[in-house]
Amino acid sequence: MRLDRRAKRQLFAFAAIIGALCVWLPSSSGAAPVPGCHSFDSQASAQAYFMEMGGRPSKAVGQLDSDGDGVACGTLKGPYQGYATIGYNKKHDFFYGVVSMPEGDSGSGEYPCLVGNTHFPDAPRRLNVYLVRPGADRPILPQRGRGAEAKPKTGKLLWRADKKVVAKGRYYVEFEAKVQSTPYGKNQCPSFRSRAVQLP
Repeated sequence: MRLDRRAKRQLFAFAAIIGALCVWLPSSSGAAPVPGCHSFDSQASAQAYFMEMGGRPSKAVGQLDSDGDGVACGTLKGPYQGYATIGYNKKHDFFYGVVSMPEGDSGSGEYPCLVGNTHFPDAPRRLNVYLVRPGADRPILPQRGRGAEAKPKTGKLLWRADKKVVAKGRYYVEFEAKVQSTPYGKNQCPSFRSRAVQLP
C-alpha cells in the first residue's frame, strides 16, 4: 500500500509525538535515581548506602565510588567507614583481607581512621572474624582480636589471622571503633564490617 504525501506527513507527526512522550514520561521500571555524594551528611552514611545497594570495587553504585576502591564518597566529612574484604587461605589456615579507608575532607593526605582502637588512639585498628550463626554470630579469634597493619601512604589496612577453620559457613570481619577523643558527638571512627562470604 502506497501512502500519499499528506498521509506520510501525518504519520511522521504522530511518530514525533510518541517519541516526545517516551522522553517526557517517567520510567515505568520504578527505579529511583542513585543519590550523589552531596545527598549524604557524612562518608559513613554514604558508605552504608553503598553497601546496602550491593556496591563493591567491581560493581558501581551511581558515582559514589569514582575511583573503584570500594570507598563511597571518600572526601566527605566524618564519621568514616572503610571497605573491608575477607578471604581464607585453606592451604596454610589463615584469614586475610585488605581495607580501603576514606581520606576525609581535610585534603591533607592523612587518613583519619587508619589507626586507633577502643583502648589506644594511636594503636592499630583491631578486628575480629565472625561466623554467621542463628541468633548471635560467633567470634572466631580471641576477645580482643587482631591488629591490622596500616599503610599511611595508600590508606590501606592489611590484616592476617592464623586460624584453622573447622566449620564451613559465612564469615565476615568487623573492625572495632576507635576511642573517641571527646565524650561528645558522633564517634568519627565507628566500627564497620565486610560483607559475609562463604568460606573456606
